[in-house]
Amino acid sequence: MDLKKTTIVAAVAAGMLAAYAPASAKTSLLFNIFVPPKHLIRAAIAEGWIKRVEAASWGEISVRIPGKTLAPAPRQWGMVTDGIADVTIMYNVFERRRLTLIQMSYLPFNIPSAKAAGVALWRTHKKHFEKANQFKGVKLLGFFYLPPGAIHSLGKPIAKVSDFQGLKVRVSPGTPAKFAEAMGGVPVPTPGIKAYEVVSKGVVDAMLFPPSDTYSLKMVPFVKHTVLVPGGAYGASFSLFMNQKKFDGLSDAEKAAVMASSGEKIAEDGVAMDKLNQVGLDALKKNGATISTADAAFMAEAKKRMEFLTKAWLADAKKAGVDGQAALDFYRAEAEKANK
Repeated sequence: MDLKKTTIVAAVAAGMLAAYAPASAKTSLLFNIFVPPKHLIRAAIAEGWIKRVEAASWGEISVRIPGKTLAPAPRQWGMVTDGIADVTIMYNVFERRRLTLIQMSYLPFNIPSAKAAGVALWRTHKKHFEKANQFKGVKLLGFFYLPPGAIHSLGKPIAKVSDFQGLKVRVSPGTPAKFAEAMGGVPVPTPGIKAYEVVSKGVVDAMLFPPSDTYSLKMVPFVKHTVLVPGGAYGASFSLFMNQKKFDGLSDAEKAAVMASSGEKIAEDGVAMDKLNQVGLDALKKNGATISTADAAFMAEAKKRMEFLTKAWLADAKKAGVDGQAALDFYRAEAEKANK
């Protein structure tokens, strides 16, 4: 082999070794995302957090998202605690038996906006819930919300609670299903990614979704009437957390970078959700849907029918050693502040 060929081979070999060798002084984190690549949760929340962490650590931490989810949406907790991924985002209702305190976030009529609710939940967790240690096994990094849930009719208007009677309503599990049932409807639990199918085929008469989801899931053409519920017909919160052992293994500087990029900053990224919600409302209007806000009579009846949920949560809080009423009052006050 001549000198030229030897030089080329050596260069190629060196390049291959460099590609497989771990970068010095770098920590790699695997961040699992169960939503589709174009979903705003990935673009606004996950990628926003990643950029902050990589910048705050001066490149010492790199974060990678796998090409497809490493576990179904309901199994994010176990996936991280088993070490399959280092970081994930989880819809909190999937761990409602473990995370009883955070289920407060799903109570209706308490969500002024996605951003404000996320900030308030983080502050409430730090002040009232953290001591209960319900996130044991993971390092909790923050919360965020979807915008307040609204009522969308695919046919007749829904002006009174009695208009719900007998309607088949597409819902998510948990509070949305209970809301529909308490109003007199028939819940049809359907994952968000499959909602288009039941809506487009006329399987349901109505659906509970933030306006943002009617837009992002391409269901605007089917909506005839939208009723906005002050504070939301339900809330939908998510948590972002990390494998505890992985976090404990970080250097002090890396831990500081992660935490400086988390907490309320994650909640504040929820402003992107609020902006998309307005896009959804504009799209509904443009398509000819009527947009109204639930009146005082509707709200009074709805709150009366949904009171059982708050009572049940207060009982759960008591079992966890937390003054639930104090926590709920604190959350509402902080949400109001954060919404200004």
